[in-house]
Amino acid sequence: MPTGPPAPVEQQRPQQQPKVKEQSQPEVVQRNEKEEEQPEEQLRFIDKLYFGGSFGLQFGTFTTISLLPTISYAITPKLYAGVGGVYHYESGDGFNLHHYGGRVFGQLEMFNIGDGAVLAHAEIESLSIAVPYFDVTGRRRTDRTGLSMPLVGLGYRQRISSKGFFDLLVLYNGNDDPINPYSNPVIRIGFNIPFTNR
Repeated sequence: MPTGPPAPVEQQRPQQQPKVKEQSQPEVVQRNEKEEEQPEEQLRFIDKLYFGGSFGLQFGTFTTISLLPTISYAITPKLYAGVGGVYHYESGDGFNLHHYGGRVFGQLEMFNIGDGAVLAHAEIESLSIAVPYFDVTGRRRTDRTGLSMPLVGLGYRQRISSKGFFDLLVLYNGNDDPINPYSNPVIRIGFNIPFTNR
């Protein structure tokens, strides 16, 4: 049997486990749904304004020139309100007459047809009418009187751009005064162009 101190026993060191590098997870950016929804661009007052109008010419025994400029405002995409000026020139049989005034109107696009819409139109027009007459000496004179006329009817609005359009209106004149410059029906062709493209 062997004698002497026991030989040292080499103790096994615990094996170190290889370090596993933790992979960082990609950051997930959670966007708020409200942030993803871009707010609609707010339109300014001028972006809802339109300028336009209509005009008329008639030649023959009597010459008539009509100018009706307008400014309108889009209350909603289908409802409009506006104001306008009115000027009529009449000549013939030795007289020259000038009628002028203003009007307020409202328009509603009722339903679409093709690239346009059927339009309801109502307005009140107030004019200073030139009335010719002969005085006691037989000389031709001109006097002025006021006249108000309600006009209502339907029309068709044809779009010519994203915001511009032409209107064809057929209106009924509710004032049958003999000095009325309009006959029934009143037919108008006009246009409306936006102040801006927004």
